[in-house]
Amino acid sequence: MSRGKLPQTGSHHTIPYFMKVTSHPHSSCRLRPPNKGQSRDSSHYFNYTPGRWLINEAHQLQTRHVNFNVPALQRIAGQLMGSRCVQMDKMPEMENGNEILASIPNPNAGHAHLVVASEVATVDFLRTVLKIPVPRVISWSSSPEVNPVGAEYILMERVEGQQLSYVWDDISEAQRFGLVKSLVGIERKLVNAKFALHGSLYYRDTFLRGRGIAALETADQEGLSKFVLGPTTQRFFWGDEERGLEMDKGPWEMAQEYFAAIAKQEISRIRTAHGRSSSVTAPVGNTRRRRDAHIQLLEQFLTVLPYILPREEILAPVLLHSDLHHHNIFVDPSDPTRISSIIDWQTAHASPLFMQASLTGPHLNKFYKLVSRKFNPALIDAMDKMRDDSDPTTFIFRIVERSSEDRPMPLKELLIQVTEIEESRQQVEAWAAAFGEYDGLRAELLGDEGWVSHDDYEEVRSRWEKKKATLESLREQLERDLALISAPDNRS
Repeated sequence: MSRGKLPQTGSHHTIPYFMKVTSHPHSSCRLRPPNKGQSRDSSHYFNYTPGRWLINEAHQLQTRHVNFNVPALQRIAGQLMGSRCVQMDKMPEMENGNEILASIPNPNAGHAHLVVASEVATVDFLRTVLKIPVPRVISWSSSPEVNPVGAEYILMERVEGQQLSYVWDDISEAQRFGLVKSLVGIERKLVNAKFALHGSLYYRDTFLRGRGIAALETADQEGLSKFVLGPTTQRFFWGDEERGLEMDKGPWEMAQEYFAAIAKQEISRIRTAHGRSSSVTAPVGNTRRRRDAHIQLLEQFLTVLPYILPREEILAPVLLHSDLHHHNIFVDPSDPTRISSIIDWQTAHASPLFMQASLTGPHLNKFYKLVSRKFNPALIDAMDKMRDDSDPTTFIFRIVERSSEDRPMPLKELLIQVTEIEESRQQVEAWAAAFGEYDGLRAELLGDEGWVSHDDYEEVRSRWEKKKATLESLREQLERDLALISAPDNRS
């Protein structure tokens, strides 16, 4: 989801385009010359360029390719600035002095119409109702069929301040502590703004089927009336439309309904995933018998779901930033303890607090837990719930939403613990240990879907080639172990 400096977390695969647009009132229209290796036409704006993939690169690039009318976008930006022309760059990183920032979502961001409509409403809600510093939207369209750009887009005002990644190394420990305290204060506002439904925010006049937001204790009540909650933009729920899967995307009143929708979505994916990948990066292959057994496990999860939900305090739906690292935070250059803006709220959605609670980027973690425990204890309480090794329900909700990717055994292991079924326990625990070794090596080699920066590509590619055979060997062992567990005499 990151639109700032080249992504350092797993967010790169969902970033929209982010461009710098600078006014030139007395010059003829022109594009800045492309970087070395890029053509002089507009095509380099349409393709993903921040990095590469070690696996499935052609597919990854295809899902990040979007066409739009570059001159039309320039004209709209120029009109907003009272200028006859603009200079436009596709930005590898944020810079000071930008006048207008243009965002066009990639196809893999989800349902582009909803993604844009929700992001615009969300940042307005954050800025005007919760008084959180975010960019101001100055123009947008979620209807490419009627706008001249031919794509969904958002135009935002210049982001004030400096990106935290630029100043972090130069500020003192005391300033870092003050900055983290400011960040925790913002997150406290978000945690305290508990919604009545699970879903995403929209404007009432652009999403007539939306449902009203209940009064929020810390919010501007008058300003709430123009916002509604509608279908979630959480990426998990999107991407299956080409297979004809029409699934429940909310909004949901109860957390149980939200988690049931996740499990049912996974069941549909497994049913339609005929002959899914036998790649070295997929834990195990796919057969009809394995799919049926996998679906039975998810149905078992639906049966026990009402009895394993966490306590109400950490089930309440809240809206948090899902990628809050130092590339998405801007600070005041004269006082780096003051946050001037937080960017990249694409697909932000309301869902259970304990599912959204996570640590910030590694640069902030030194003080983050300490300050949060004192000033935002509800968030830390939710984090602690997600890291309780003695409670198998801690992990089962995360496992379920990855079940179609990681295959059935992690889910089976947790269900055995949750329901205290002794049958097959030793075999499943052995499989889980082997899966842990496999998954650890896969994560070490591939990170997030095999993405790597251009600078690191050759080194990482060499390491991948050297260890790929080991990964394949571990995968084959998982196949053999699963065949034993799935044999008729061993099925629970």
